[in-house]
Amino acid sequence: MSFEPMGRRGFIKITAAAGGTLFLGGLTGCGQDSGGGGKKGYSGDVAITGLASLIHSAPFFIAQAEGYYEEEGLTLEHIQFPGGLDTVRGIESGIGFGTSSTIPVFIAAEKGMDVKIFGNVYTAASVDFIALPDSPVTSIEDVRGKKVAVSTPGSNSSYFADRTLRAAGIIPGKDVELISVGSASDSWTAVSQKVVDVAWTASPLSEKIASESGAKVIWRSRDYVTDWSDTCLVATGSFIDENTEALKGWGRALKKAMDLITNDLEKAADAYGKAIKYEPKVALEALKNSQNFYSLDFTDAQLAAVVAAGKEQGQITKEPDMNAIVMRNFLS
Repeated sequence: MSFEPMGRRGFIKITAAAGGTLFLGGLTGCGQDSGGGGKKGYSGDVAITGLASLIHSAPFFIAQAEGYYEEEGLTLEHIQFPGGLDTVRGIESGIGFGTSSTIPVFIAAEKGMDVKIFGNVYTAASVDFIALPDSPVTSIEDVRGKKVAVSTPGSNSSYFADRTLRAAGIIPGKDVELISVGSASDSWTAVSQKVVDVAWTASPLSEKIASESGAKVIWRSRDYVTDWSDTCLVATGSFIDENTEALKGWGRALKKAMDLITNDLEKAADAYGKAIKYEPKVALEALKNSQNFYSLDFTDAQLAAVVAAGKEQGQITKEPDMNAIVMRNFLS
């Protein structure tokens, strides 16, 4: 998937209100009342990768819909970015904080950008692979001699296709052909037109396509990748110093949303479905499939896996200073 870099005036802005109304506009100012954060009051923008399209965004929508932001004195407007590096650049260039894919934060830190990770979000590899309902492909083993659609070389979909196929003993370029087709929707179009046999996708689109067409999920990357940090909470060091209580309040609000997903799935799915304008049953199925993968806490194995993936792809060239980048106890 390729995107042109987005200027500050071109960000897609999504209101924090349930329903996620889209509009284009400039960047709003951030500020705290009474010199504090959290319940003393904080108002501003927050940058989020793939807000309206990826399952990791559910806690943000739920936190707003259920009033958890308000309880913490937060008035936040979500700004959607198409990719992790774009999100980190937005955070570093003025927004101050947000949620990004985890690998790009380490890439940015290696380049000298002032960014720190202060919480986990989604702990599963998010790329899925689906096929037509009448496809002879019913398992990963069946893709030998077939074509699998991915986004672009170096993308998450390409990385996880290669990694999961090799884990299953299938060699890309020899046993199966990986075809770059673009976005998840483009990938599904390629399958529908029988240009390829299997498409890459991600929740909640996986569940939406399955509900509407009868498509079947052939395998999920998380079936083969057991330790992973897909997305994380990020802020610049200076923003953390100036807005510590606001960020801790954000963490508390997100924890309440994650707890709701765990303890009252139907209520959580109702709020999430309304926000992204998905059918209730689809939102419920998507959250059910991801219910166990929301956490603010890291493990050493998750962080090591992310760094190893970045090195394997040539995106990270040296061992990062974890203590300088990851603030493990910030939200404790």
